[in-house]
Amino acid sequence: MKRQHRVATRALAALLTVLATLVGARVAGAEGGGQNQFPCTSTTLRAGALLPDLVPDQQLLTDDHVVWRDPQTGKFLLAFSAGIANVGAGTLNVVGYRDRVAGSVLPDPNTMPAYQRIFHADGTCDELPVGTMEYHPVHHHWHLEGVMKYELLNAQGEPVKPNTKVAFCMADVAVVDSSLPGFPTAPAFNGCDPNQRTTYVNTGTSVGWEDIYDKMLFGQNFDVTDLMDQAPAQYFIRQTVDAAGILFEEDNGNNTTGISVTLGVGVPYSTGRPRPGI
Repeated sequence: MKRQHRVATRALAALLTVLATLVGARVAGAEGGGQNQFPCTSTTLRAGALLPDLVPDQQLLTDDHVVWRDPQTGKFLLAFSAGIANVGAGTLNVVGYRDRVAGSVLPDPNTMPAYQRIFHADGTCDELPVGTMEYHPVHHHWHLEGVMKYELLNAQGEPVKPNTKVAFCMADVAVVDSSLPGFPTAPAFNGCDPNQRTTYVNTGTSVGWEDIYDKMLFGQNFDVTDLMDQAPAQYFIRQTVDAAGILFEEDNGNNTTGISVTLGVGVPYSTGRPRPGI
């Protein structure tokens, strides 16, 4: 796929993601349903499994980052888009389920165990624990913890700014490689369940598809206010997929990417603020 077409497709997909977020991500209702309809019969990873291969999208990060100044607070934010592409042989499919909630009581903490479903050519699957899904009241849907880690490093490779976004709602947002075997022409995963009471959540990223988090979304930035008051210097945005190693995939050696950025006095910036989102 040509780069120009990919960038345009991702930009449109990111816009649709933002719009879906602003209306409450209601399109994701079909991803839950409150019932584990297709449980796997195996709880061990068997030979011949079709594993996903998750890679961060360096081109998207290169093309879509900016320094913003919030006109209300005066803070400077280094905002960036991020993509998680699945270029492996198998689907990334993560489900969560729990016992039904009785009456009007909601669990506290509002979490459920997460399991990765790994499929085989004969249609069977293995189901293995991979951590925790959590319902975020501000975002109004379920997230999987630990999918991507963002870091801002200085020229010595030392972390200088934390980023709190570590939980993600996985979906098929944009096509990254339609030539891969097993590529579905239509998205199989449309979002994350907005129902706080659900007992079953089904998320993922299909072969040849990419999950995208636009720079306008809440959490897709670093607060660099103090760095913009200093002499210009080089920094590095590092994105790491599955930094905690909770997911099963083909290759863990391609999980990190990043770009260099310049921050400091005199560096151009735009005016605006990120929006609430996933």
